Amino acid sequence: MRFVLVAFRLFLRLCLLLSAYFAYFAQLPALVFGRKKFAARMLSVCSRQLLRSLGINVCIRSDFNWYKTSNGLVHIYNHENPLDVFIIQGYLNLPSITTAGSHLGKVFPFFDRCVRNAGHILLDHMDPASRRSSFSRSFETMEAYGQMIIAPNGSLVTSIYQRASRSPQVLARKFSTLIAPWIFSYGDLRMSRQDLYSPVLILLKRLAAPVATITCSLMEEDLQAIPVGLSKELFEPAVISFYSLRKE
Repeated sequence: MRFVLVAFRLFLRLCLLLSAYFAYFAQLPALVFGRKKFAARMLSVCSRQLLRSLGINVCIRSDFNWYKTSNGLVHIYNHENPLDVFIIQGYLNLPSITTAGSHLGKVFPFFDRCVRNAGHILLDHMDPASRRSSFSRSFETMEAYGQMIIAPNGSLVTSIYQRASRSPQVLARKFSTLIAPWIFSYGDLRMSRQDLYSPVLILLKRLAAPVATITCSLMEEDLQAIPVGLSKELFEPAVISFYSLRKE
């Protein structure tokens, strides 16, 4: 009986995976013909279907309408999983700075072009020139969208409990807005740290795995938790302290 249930689960997940790829490839001709908004919507559909195919439910928790705030927001979050890019595109609908291109380009053709169309900035955290360029382009992104989300730790290589860039603070000061700290809680994804850098391993491990939930929380009271006006020396400790205190 257990084998039948697992086989049925795997069949449903594969169907969802196929629908994710169908949505992904649907955006490519849209990009060719200049239908950029439609292409971005298809990338969002792909992102949601892909997460479902991996047995991952996403729960968004907030006690205010952060998406329609008049002054915009500079969002940050504790980036601890490569699937975050799909949560951000599929559920938060925010442009971001992401290092995902180096890994996901292996399983999604023209991935760099597609995520750029949706407003994301691609970053190679090992390249100083790329880091400078991505930070410069973040000003253009804020001008265009009014909001964006940044992982202060930069990539999965360094934990947010060890390092936090001042980039969100600089952006928030420039655009006279607040820092919105999201808390991502990953539940039991049954993934090791070694899996985080291999899309194929993640796919193989999650296709038949039990359902897991990633909860993304943003509370209005936390908009004051990391003041934009902090000194350079105090900003990084404030971010690290915020996430360390809320770590599960």
